[in-house]
Amino acid sequence: MNRRTTVGCRTKGDIMNRTIRNIVARLASAALLLPLGAGVASAADYPTKPVVLTVAGPPAGGTDTIARIVSAELSQALGQSMVVENRAGAGGIIGTKAVAGAAADGHTLLMGHVATNAIVPALIKPRPYDPIADFVAVAMVGSAPDLLVVSAKSGIHNLADLLAKGKATGNLSYGSPGVGLPQHIAGFALAQASGVPMQHVPYRGSAPAITDLIGGQISMMFVTPGAAVPYLKSGQLKAIAITSPKRSRFFPQVPTVGELGFASVEEIGWFGVFAPAGTPPAVVQALSTEIGRAVHKPAVRARLEAMYLEPAADSSSSTFSAFVRTEVGKWADVVRTLGVSAE
Repeated sequence: MNRRTTVGCRTKGDIMNRTIRNIVARLASAALLLPLGAGVASAADYPTKPVVLTVAGPPAGGTDTIARIVSAELSQALGQSMVVENRAGAGGIIGTKAVAGAAADGHTLLMGHVATNAIVPALIKPRPYDPIADFVAVAMVGSAPDLLVVSAKSGIHNLADLLAKGKATGNLSYGSPGVGLPQHIAGFALAQASGVPMQHVPYRGSAPAITDLIGGQISMMFVTPGAAVPYLKSGQLKAIAITSPKRSRFFPQVPTVGELGFASVEEIGWFGVFAPAGTPPAVVQALSTEIGRAVHKPAVRARLEAMYLEPAADSSSSTFSAFVRTEVGKWADVVRTLGVSAE
């Protein structure tokens, strides 16, 4: 089921500001001469209606929260309403495919992430969409590693304890918020690298997996910091490793998987805005610029950091495009090397 939420509205002041911006933009386009004419003209008129930012997941999740932060800022900057549309299902495929097939006019965007725009296309056969050819990378918003957590009642104090228990009992299991997500592959990679068998137990989101972890139904899980922190603070969970290449400023006491001898388990989750392939370059540039400005606002950075997200230092479309290409290739190699499947 799709769910739409409108962010922002147009007041008389908004309309006047937008009119002024359009006049300035048209004057600028004339000064830039004809070679850029078509694209800049499109940007000068953009947007002509509410902009839909699609989240390929349910409301109230981490991606949804980030989308709403970005939408509120874009609504003010563009002088137009933003609609956050949740199109969950099939591990993010439904919502992502919908954006890939939408009109390439900048009025339908995707709040994508490492799973939807790098891992899923490598994991699912036949490939549901082309993460490079079907999209334009508009702007990166932020990134965060995952924490490896265990129940505080488990008696496990570190990764060595966990693996020793697995070797002794042959009965380790790890939860994940879903098949094909980074947390699924991190657990698979740890099992491969350590030689300790681990049973994957996929859930529909982190919340039910955390409940079962606390209750002792599963042994461990990799989880986003934002989902784990309330339970770390309450003393119900213990973090024993983090998947970043270096220690996080948010969790300086937690060792990296690399420090513990498992660099192959390193992974970083990231979030960014995408548009359908063929979106006018000037529209992409306008969106990228405004998202970059938003991410660098102190108030927005504070909200992202409250989710333990590292705001992007460079949100430009060119930098994000190059990054996505690298990530797509990396995750294709990881999936192939590990032999991980969607089963």
